[in-house]
Amino acid sequence: MRTYDFLLQLDLAGKVIFLKHLATIATYPGILLLEFTFSVWRRTSWLMMPQQPWSGAAKTMMMLLFVLAFQHSKSAGYIVGGALSLVSSVEERYLALGGEINYNSRADKILVENDRAVGIRLADGTEHRADWVISAADGRTTIFDMLGGAYLDENIKSKYNNPKLFQPLVYVGLRIACKLEDLPASVGGLNYPLSTPIMVAGEEMDTIDVRSYCFDPSMAPQGKTTLVVQFTTDYDYWHKLRQDLKLYHAEKAAIVQGVINGLEERFPGITGQVEITDVATPITWERYTGNWRGSYEGWMFDSDFSMMSSMRKTLPGLDKFYMAGQWVNPGGGMPTAVMSGNHTIQMICRKDKKIFKSYKP
Repeated sequence: MRTYDFLLQLDLAGKVIFLKHLATIATYPGILLLEFTFSVWRRTSWLMMPQQPWSGAAKTMMMLLFVLAFQHSKSAGYIVGGALSLVSSVEERYLALGGEINYNSRADKILVENDRAVGIRLADGTEHRADWVISAADGRTTIFDMLGGAYLDENIKSKYNNPKLFQPLVYVGLRIACKLEDLPASVGGLNYPLSTPIMVAGEEMDTIDVRSYCFDPSMAPQGKTTLVVQFTTDYDYWHKLRQDLKLYHAEKAAIVQGVINGLEERFPGITGQVEITDVATPITWERYTGNWRGSYEGWMFDSDFSMMSSMRKTLPGLDKFYMAGQWVNPGGGMPTAVMSGNHTIQMICRKDKKIFKSYKP
């Protein structure tokens, strides 16, 4: 099923914006390969996969081409309202079908009887029983904490003992008190060099990538602009720094100031227009989402994981249990998570000898 067809079922297709502007990346003249459609990409991508481990630039280029191929074939886009709009539609449909959702309820343990998952126990001690248990939570927490590491094989051990994860991010959001007309919407943002590098976790960043959400009216009040700047970073640096909250907050403040100074180089006068700032570090990701080492998209693509591969959604020796999300389907992101859940339900239907039906309400 194409992503666009799936959005039709959730009544979101009319909210999808297909961005037409490309990122400004001077070092990648190969960006002219925009004309690849996804079907062509699938037939030719194997020719482009390097035999040696990917460099950072190669990974960036491959992912850029992948996104552009989806955009060009209208198999992907941006939903007005962002992730919340997509999640809200799924929530609404689930509740309409009779489902129940318990928010602010942390799961601590998956209940198992005779090697069969029978429910979960929450942090407050409450237990919920079920015919099937599906974990879309952090993979490591699920396998090693909620299940106590009781259901493993060598492949699972190897993956988690030698993790190859998406490098975590420092994410800076800003609300600007005006419209930035010369910063159009783009797939990858506006990237430009800085005369004064920004220090992030002890590393000099000599370029900045700025994304504007001016195309989404839900992201900022009328006449204002939301900007996002992000940098890849080192989880261990932030984990250690977080032990001293004073130093931790000082580092975040310094990064915000560095970002504002960097924006001033390209947009003179913007400093006085900054109304709100917010910073998320890998520790923020870990605290709010539970994702191991703050990895926002889980496993990195490598020789073991291609864009079309996945880990098993079951665990050896455990019945009535599935996993879904970025820890079994590499690549992460909302579309990956939703489609992973869709596939998991199809597998359960097959086990229960029921016909899986997907339709627009």
